[in-house]
Amino acid sequence: MTGMFFRYAVFSKFSSLRQILSLFFERLFLNRSVFKWSDVISCLLIALLLLAFAVRDVRAQYHIEPEIPVEQQTTDNFINGKLAYTIHRSEGGADPIRPEPGYFDDLVVSVFQDAGLSYIIAEQAPWKRVMEQAMQGDRHVIYPTTRTADRESRFKWVGPISRTIWNLYGYADAKWQNMPFEEILASARIGVLLGSAREPYLRRRGAQQLVLVPREDLLLPMLQADRVDLIAIGGSVLRHYRDIVDPSAQQRDIDGVLPYRSCFLYMAISKAAPVGEIEALQKSLDKNKQTGQFIKLRENHGLSSDSESAFLRAMLNLDNNGVACLDLFGRDD
Repeated sequence: MTGMFFRYAVFSKFSSLRQILSLFFERLFLNRSVFKWSDVISCLLIALLLLAFAVRDVRAQYHIEPEIPVEQQTTDNFINGKLAYTIHRSEGGADPIRPEPGYFDDLVVSVFQDAGLSYIIAEQAPWKRVMEQAMQGDRHVIYPTTRTADRESRFKWVGPISRTIWNLYGYADAKWQNMPFEEILASARIGVLLGSAREPYLRRRGAQQLVLVPREDLLLPMLQADRVDLIAIGGSVLRHYRDIVDPSAQQRDIDGVLPYRSCFLYMAISKAAPVGEIEALQKSLDKNKQTGQFIKLRENHGLSSDSESAFLRAMLNLDNNGVACLDLFGRDD
């Protein structure tokens, strides 16, 4: 303890504490062979007092300002004094080459317009951040969002607006496709988007080496750099990055290892949103599908519009409203 106090005294050779410390410890310890408990208590009290002086001196020397509590910032927005919905653009929505995000943006806006609800558009931000804003705020909208059991009670839902087959992708010559799903989860390094629905699902199923990334566009470079063995990503997203953004990725064939889950995608809306407005949005989306606007919008964005395809039959069937995810157990059906 004496060493600690003398180190502080040396910290500033002009400190007036140095003489006080020397005198105190000389009288308390050097002149006695045995000291009493009262001496120990006195020592501790004086030590606390000196520590307070030390902190004050250091703050003064380095201009350290005291921490000021930061109030929680509200993320909700108002139009003409009325609380409006904040529609968060889907990831990649500004990309003119990749059509899906722009399609989702236009679809969601048309649904809100038809429902007569006020809104503003928020530019793209990291997925985990907008998820937190949607959970904490009153009128936030994120999409396309996987409707899962652990998310069910955190949001209100409008949809479905799409469907996806979850697959693990990797290099075909790595032979992961020859292994059972459980063995893959136990041994492969799997890259996955932080905050996505795939992350907790793979963890629950037994994935031992999840590598989390903040943006989906980092997954393919991670695979190419041998930072991961497989990536959990949507097929259309992967094709975009492989065939357009980085043609060099075609030098080695990337293939789906195992389709393991089929999920419908929805608009996820803050839980505080009024039930009546959620119902109005669902009616607007249903009308969009029944009148042909849903398919027409897909055509405008260069997406498949064959109403007889399994995908669009599933989308146009209103009996699928509320359906979330189904395990495929390796079957692409």
